[in-house]
Amino acid sequence: MKIKAQTLRDYLAVHSWVGIVCGLMLYVAFYAGAFSMLEPEIRQWTQTAVSKADVSPDPDRALQQFFAQHPDAKGRLSLRLPSADSETPLLRLSAKESEHWYELKSDGKVHDAGLGKESDNSGNFVDYLHRKGGLPLPLEWAEPVIGVVSLLYALALVSGIVVLLPSLVKDLFYLRIGPNIKRMWLDVHNLLGVVSLPFHLVIALSAAVFGLHDWIYDAQDQFIYRDGLQATVQRDSIKHPTVERSLWLPPTELIRKVREQAPGFDPESLEYVGLGAKRTLLRVAGTDDMHFKRGAQHGFAFVNLGTGEIYDRIYFPGEKSSALGASLISFFSLHFGSFGGNPVRVLYVLLGLSGALIFYTGNVLWIETRTKRLRKTREIEARPRHVRIMSSATLGICVGSAAALPATLVASRLLAPHVGNVDHVHQWTFYLLLFGCVAYAFRFGAQHAAKALLWIAAVGNALVPSLALLQCLAPSLFSDSAYKTYQPNFLLLEGLCALLALFFGWLAVRHKKD
Repeated sequence: MKIKAQTLRDYLAVHSWVGIVCGLMLYVAFYAGAFSMLEPEIRQWTQTAVSKADVSPDPDRALQQFFAQHPDAKGRLSLRLPSADSETPLLRLSAKESEHWYELKSDGKVHDAGLGKESDNSGNFVDYLHRKGGLPLPLEWAEPVIGVVSLLYALALVSGIVVLLPSLVKDLFYLRIGPNIKRMWLDVHNLLGVVSLPFHLVIALSAAVFGLHDWIYDAQDQFIYRDGLQATVQRDSIKHPTVERSLWLPPTELIRKVREQAPGFDPESLEYVGLGAKRTLLRVAGTDDMHFKRGAQHGFAFVNLGTGEIYDRIYFPGEKSSALGASLISFFSLHFGSFGGNPVRVLYVLLGLSGALIFYTGNVLWIETRTKRLRKTREIEARPRHVRIMSSATLGICVGSAAALPATLVASRLLAPHVGNVDHVHQWTFYLLLFGCVAYAFRFGAQHAAKALLWIAAVGNALVPSLALLQCLAPSLFSDSAYKTYQPNFLLLEGLCALLALFFGWLAVRHKKD
């Protein structure tokens, strides 16, 4: 297949400039996205340990006593079953901006569990960082930006493949590692981009939908549906049954019936939606790693509160009753990696990190190409100012976020028992370290700052396994609330950070100033 030289130059220009405009945000999104695959472990690793010695393990009594003490409760009540997060059941009542956690104590009454807002935990912080591409903006402002960036990202993928087509077979697996830095980064960039192309196309298109869904829904509401989108959805959806509270089955019986109907489905929480309204719905969230799931971690079943029958499976793992429903679940699950258990999660971590490396190497290629071209045409030795700015920004943001993210998790684990709002710890720690690294890169220039910043990234990642090891060997150095029972899955997080520490340390040792 022969492509005109001018066509290739046009596609290369599109690929390069789209990458430069979007690359840094996408780097943070992919790097944080790799960590977000370990969201349960991050949440458990950082959250405050709470003694459960005087808490009842009976979910039926907990729910019954909650309604006895709060008969007029309104909003959504979630009954969390015992799990790695908590050895005993937890009740969370959320309505508008308020959120309260309860547990059944040994005195037979439900009491405040002393937990903060669910959105403030470290797992959610990493997920929000991923969804916002690192932008220090509210989520509702940042998501549309990331949606537009994702569309440009898809454009960069297509243009990049067109540029690579003439040399695809000859150069794809040919890694020329040597003194020619530009050639080496180009080979790495091309190999990672082509090998992981299906993954990146799915991520680009799904992220665009997630980021721009409000705009998409508004457009459908105005131009497609005669009665409006909301009215059409309500008309076509399954009717939810109305069951008096006195006829509700207890949680353990509901769980038993759900498991009878779906043996591979493992319920983790029961969500009573619409307390205080005319109709209360029961949505059971759970996992089944053999199938795709609708959510980032869970699939959902709508269950009749009076009979335990699953009457709506539209968001149920593996549901194939309609082509649209199956396509929707597949689309979400392929973005979240919510299938296949730990092997798929580890694969997505590697794909996320390789994606971040693609955007970093893309910027490095632009910097090297631009420098070489300008040195030839203008006969200059030093890098031009605009190239120095992009070089410092690339180093500061990429290496800075790689250092700030694990350091933020360590700060959260140490300070969570002593602060009222742990999200403030997340925000201040991450952005102070990130902006500090960016300022350092601009102050000393990328060529002189690289070695120090790489060591900072290595140390930031090494803090995670080092702190865990220190707490295991010398728990007396820490307060009771900072110490937690070790879980095998913590090795996923600690092992990842240990490998990243070695990687950045290796880069720092090998770094040579130009």
